Amino acid sequence: MNKNVIDLDDQMLADFRDEANDIVNSIGVHLQNARSKSDPAILTSIQREIFNLRYKGKSVNAPLVNLTSHRLADYVTTCRELTEDAIADIQAFIDKIEGLLDGDMSGGGADSAEFVRELPSKRAPDIDPNWLKKTNVEALLVIPQRSMSAIVERELAACGYRCSVTQSSFEAIELAVRTRPDFIIVAKTIDELGGVDVASALQAMPKTRSIPTAVLTSDAPNHPSLQDLPCRTAIIRKGPAFGEDLAEALARFNIT
Repeated sequence: MNKNVIDLDDQMLADFRDEANDIVNSIGVHLQNARSKSDPAILTSIQREIFNLRYKGKSVNAPLVNLTSHRLADYVTTCRELTEDAIADIQAFIDKIEGLLDGDMSGGGADSAEFVRELPSKRAPDIDPNWLKKTNVEALLVIPQRSMSAIVERELAACGYRCSVTQSSFEAIELAVRTRPDFIIVAKTIDELGGVDVASALQAMPKTRSIPTAVLTSDAPNHPSLQDLPCRTAIIRKGPAFGEDLAEALARFNIT
């Protein structure tokens, strides 16, 4: 590789490290303020900083930092208030990111799937996050509508399963490769790629073809738009059949 290209990559990584450290320090200040006073604006500021970190990380080779910031962004998106537990969880994310920024951000020989499973679980009402961690079942939801993803996530959390959410088909493929979830639910309609495309791509790749995948759709199973689905893909229908289809898919793939 051209030395100038390598030097540029190194400089971009160094710049990102400096910017990320500034963002992490700022989040730390916000968390300290949240411990002493209740102010909804603090959560908004923390969310803004985390989304900024995610945006900046996309241009550099820092996969574990990006995976952690994705999980953290997913966590704070569903966070309604900065309780003591939420503050502790966000601090745990920040401590992980700080450790990565101080070391090898490329990930080295780390197992990214095991790494992300050690991160805090999102907190759902009436569900003990320690139970989610104990079951150690990880689901990836690829659903652009936040209201629908919240419904699916709540059902899975009730079963003791942890969830990670993305609205992007392209990011979904990267997350599937890097985090190796136990189960993937992908909406039929997403963005440039649809659920059939994503399911087909995952089935075609050796690293992901063994991951059970289901497509979430309003269409009947025999609808022409689903004819190209890989045969192993389950179909979960929205509406009255949702609960039954989800339970059937989990049983079919022996996810317990």
